[in-house]
Amino acid sequence: MPVLSKEDLAFWEEKGYVIIPNAAPPELIQDAEKAVWDFLEMDADSPESWYTDPPRGIMVEIYQHPALWATRQYPRVHQAFAEIWGNEKLWVSFDRASMSPPNLPGKYERTSVGLHWDMSIDLPIRFHVQGVLYLTDTAANQGAFVCVPGFHNKIEAWIKSLPEDADPRQQNLEALGMIPVPANAGDLIIWHSALPHSAGINTADVPRVAQYITMTPTGEANQEARDRRINGWKNRMAGFGGQRAEKEHETGQTAELTELGKKLLGLELWG
Repeated sequence: MPVLSKEDLAFWEEKGYVIIPNAAPPELIQDAEKAVWDFLEMDADSPESWYTDPPRGIMVEIYQHPALWATRQYPRVHQAFAEIWGNEKLWVSFDRASMSPPNLPGKYERTSVGLHWDMSIDLPIRFHVQGVLYLTDTAANQGAFVCVPGFHNKIEAWIKSLPEDADPRQQNLEALGMIPVPANAGDLIIWHSALPHSAGINTADVPRVAQYITMTPTGEANQEARDRRINGWKNRMAGFGGQRAEKEHETGQTAELTELGKKLLGLELWG
């Protein structure tokens, strides 16, 4: 049964993002949230522990934890990406998590949203998607995902309208019409990478915890890429390419993979 309805797909085409409710079950979401807090050596119930000196950024360099793999390989998550791509034969990214504490004067003061693109915006714009799985209920003012909806349909014309020497990345992107996207723990937001996006500033009183996940058509023909990915999983390596031996490599536990998970990694071929 499809994850995305006709209405969802129409919204996706118009707005460039879509929310998949209950993409993973509560027990997996809670495990993933706990993994983030444990990795940070912080206590979700102790505000004093949320802030470090010097202040840290919102990204958490956790990549290979079993709890993150459990959500990555959950069938409904894969199905959502498969329907967006029109292709079930996907690889999942080695992506990080995020913990955005409330802004607190003198402790942590994030002042700029920093809308950006994570891909090349050379013309013609290619099709690529990204995703974020909320691990906590996230209100609009709680550091929710923010984007400029519908901009994937306008970006090429907008870039062509700029002065020849203008850098698109240095424009006032917030003026294009940024909105927050609140959602519940367990909801997955998938967005077209042509949307300027970021995490909003958390002006609430509780943290926002999230896990980034995306999937792309496989590179199965590239044995070197497969080997690198398998090594990244097996030896718990950090980095999007799984190339750095850090905290998880030293003290972590290698995730067990389902049959779907093995294909999403590249350990087994889709066929």
